[in-house]
Amino acid sequence: MLIKPLKMLIKGVLLALLVLVLVGLILPQNYNVSKTVQINANLEVVKPLITDFSQWQKWSPWEKVDPSIRFTLGEPSSGLGAHQSWKGKWGYGEMIITSVSKNKVNFNILLNTEHIVRGTFNLSEQNGIVTLICNIKGQTTAPLISGYTAILSEYMLSNTVSLGLNNIQTIAQLNDAQRIMHSHDSKNSTSKN
Repeated sequence: MLIKPLKMLIKGVLLALLVLVLVGLILPQNYNVSKTVQINANLEVVKPLITDFSQWQKWSPWEKVDPSIRFTLGEPSSGLGAHQSWKGKWGYGEMIITSVSKNKVNFNILLNTEHIVRGTFNLSEQNGIVTLICNIKGQTTAPLISGYTAILSEYMLSNTVSLGLNNIQTIAQLNDAQRIMHSHDSKNSTSKN
């Protein structure tokens, strides 16, 4: 009598697993995150925060997301070809800046030697306000669960990129205010002589 419900339970669990695998196969393996922030600062203050990996520790949220993460700066550490790598509890990866122009910074990320992510920072300045847009596109490669991994990756990156952009906004606005105050102080001290 107990055998029949047990068989039905096993069949139900197997059917549920099959459905989960099939849905995982059907889900898209690609993900895309695009976030924007308005920064009340000069472009020359904002851009180095992005193009110089030694500046990333000021704003990058990854150490808060994964306290075990450890970054290593490569040579060069800023501009075209800048390179950094990391290891943490979720794996390891490396990032390289592939192009830098006045209003655009492209980068590639390789996660765990198999997962490639491409990203772009677009910057534009108008009336003392910098619009910073971060676009990240990736594709997961985990067999059978790629669709679920893509959903999770998009969710995590969406929140982390938003936090990072907000941190850049705060730091850039503080740096710009200090730059302006220093400029005014220098002019005042020069005019007194």
